[in-house]
Amino acid sequence: MLESITCCQSPKGHNISNKSSPIRPCSLHISHFHVHSLNARCFTKQRTRMPSCGLNYWTGQFSFVSGNIFEGKSLSTSRLSGSRGMYMSRHRLGHWERSRICAAVDVAGAIDVINDLGLDTLTFLGVTVVVVPVFKLIRASPILGFFFAGIVLNQFGLIRNLTDVKVLSEWGILFLLFEMGLELSLARLKALAKYAFGMGLTQVVLSTLAFTAFELPPNDAIGTRILEFLFHSRPDLVNIRSIDEAVVIGAALSLSSSAFVLQLLAEKGELPTRFGSATLGILLLQDIAVVPLLVILPVLESQNLVEESIWPMLAQESLKALGGLGLLSLGGKYLLRRVFEVVAEARSSEAFVALCLLTVAGTSLLTQKLGFSDTLGAFLAGALLAETNFRTQIEADIRPFRGLLLGLFFVTTGTSVDTQLLLREWPNVLSLLAGLIAIKTMIITAIGPRVGLTLQESVRIGLLLSQGGEFAFVVFSLANSLGVLPLELNKLLIIVVVMSMALTPLLNDVGRRAAEFIEDKFDTEDKVAEVNFNVSEPVVIVGFGQMGQVLANFLSAPLASGIDGNFVGWPYVAFDLNVSVVKASRKLGFPILYGDGSLPAVLQSAGISSPKAFMIMFTGRRRTTEAVQRLRLAFPGVVLLL
Repeated sequence: MLESITCCQSPKGHNISNKSSPIRPCSLHISHFHVHSLNARCFTKQRTRMPSCGLNYWTGQFSFVSGNIFEGKSLSTSRLSGSRGMYMSRHRLGHWERSRICAAVDVAGAIDVINDLGLDTLTFLGVTVVVVPVFKLIRASPILGFFFAGIVLNQFGLIRNLTDVKVLSEWGILFLLFEMGLELSLARLKALAKYAFGMGLTQVVLSTLAFTAFELPPNDAIGTRILEFLFHSRPDLVNIRSIDEAVVIGAALSLSSSAFVLQLLAEKGELPTRFGSATLGILLLQDIAVVPLLVILPVLESQNLVEESIWPMLAQESLKALGGLGLLSLGGKYLLRRVFEVVAEARSSEAFVALCLLTVAGTSLLTQKLGFSDTLGAFLAGALLAETNFRTQIEADIRPFRGLLLGLFFVTTGTSVDTQLLLREWPNVLSLLAGLIAIKTMIITAIGPRVGLTLQESVRIGLLLSQGGEFAFVVFSLANSLGVLPLELNKLLIIVVVMSMALTPLLNDVGRRAAEFIEDKFDTEDKVAEVNFNVSEPVVIVGFGQMGQVLANFLSAPLASGIDGNFVGWPYVAFDLNVSVVKASRKLGFPILYGDGSLPAVLQSAGISSPKAFMIMFTGRRRTTEAVQRLRLAFPGVVLLL
């Protein structure tokens, strides 16, 4: 993504022999353009006249060049007037005149792009003003509003420069992952490793195997026969031709959408919970899993490499990428902190914001060069800055960029839907969509209890991550360009992934209701083992009302961290005598027990012998006084806060 931005903004222009414009291919129209004695009127498939050079030639595809067109190289055009080759070296212009011509052409092209982007920006801002208040009013996620707005705008052709808008919108994902990284401390990253490698890796492998199994054997797959039998699907559309094709589709569908899921968790305030941590860990592993997938794809396409050569290449590329990522993390930890200190001393808000943007773009580009996704680089940059004193200011500065650009991403996601194919093949779309959601939900739900999650949390995570992800677009596009995936099937799969992403808010609500149903139907009793209380010196929160929950979120935040271990922030245990509060909090992942935490016997039963501090959150004055007296007597050296 960042490479495309670099190409779009390159001051050197683009070689005309490539027959494509890096700014806006085959779409620039420049008329009545005068520089000295040059009058150039340029259109696609239209004659181009240069009076000052005495040249008349036909261009097969419109392109401009600003660097090397006048360096004696032949012009690559589809038709040349006359039978002999024509070289610019025969008609040399002065260096100053050539520079002015090239600069003027580049400026004219850039102005055309800016005009289109300006109209698209006005359209998007108008959509934002309408969508956000309306969907907030009906208590629905604005994500759905942006998605459907993208479908409508695309159908009416209201987005003029969709390619450049999509490139710009991907910055929203970078800022989102950067902000998620700011919310984490190194201690919390260690805690996420259990969910990432224990749950995330298993989910990716099992999902890939499950989807691949439905697509085998080639030319007579199980899934193909089901679709042909139930919906009389066209064999040329749903037929899987090879094992390579089946593996690529299975691996791409195993990924989930970081943009939709993390934005939804942030809106609901569930990221600090164990449910949110497990979800984030799985998404991070999926981002890492994209790397070997993109390495394998060209190998699968090549017919010159034997099967045994795949694994050494994969191992070599993975080790090289991981080594570079480690060096980047080590260098960034010390370098970024010092750079931010120097810029902060200048007391310039403009320079500070520019440094934030540079950090996101720079680390994303570096990780992309190492073979990882640019989103992983943005997340890593945020995690490195989470331990600094600048976290709060950085988060405040990037939030406006993140909100607008992420909304733009959701709009462009809606434009990816081919409505004609959707209306024509809707039975196939619905069946594939149902299969995608069902298989991923069952796999994640089965894995969750094995890593210490409750059944309710596992069901919620399974439904929340059952959609396809934005990286599936990258995989499908690469597979199609390499000839591994047919174009028609590629479009159909993109529709399925986009529709599943649009269902994310609904899937989250269904998961929450399913967890409540399991809780009420089976009357599961809370067990101490369900939440990790194995800490030597926890902070004890007595009373878990509104203020107690605020305090718990504060203790979970990176700002409160400062210990070693696998805990998020300061480890704490909460107590409350309200059964409904305990049940609701446990479902959200808070380490809370039913009981009066001011009684030494209750603390002893919970295995708490050396508390770090007590936070008394009772609302009644009498209860607070009694709790303080009991705790002072039982733990005279422990800090009590009211």
